[in-house]
Amino acid sequence: MEPTPQELLADLYGYDQDAHFDTTQLTEGLAQRIPPAQLDKFLAAVKATGDPAVDLETARALLDGTR
Repeated sequence: MEPTPQELLADLYGYDQDAHFDTTQLTEGLAQRIPPAQLDKFLAAVKATGDPAVDLETARALLDGTR
């Protein structure tokens, strides 16, 4: 069974609640793992936060909003 985008995101962050990833790191970690249209929406949502990098909780919430 394929991992969900949420599981992929958690694996990318290593479940580290203090880690912050920027859009380059998120792109590299997820590019071949989630649909391109969803990735584009997700990265746009990350950029729209105005933060250079987001934590796991924020990334999960943004990813949920891109389905």
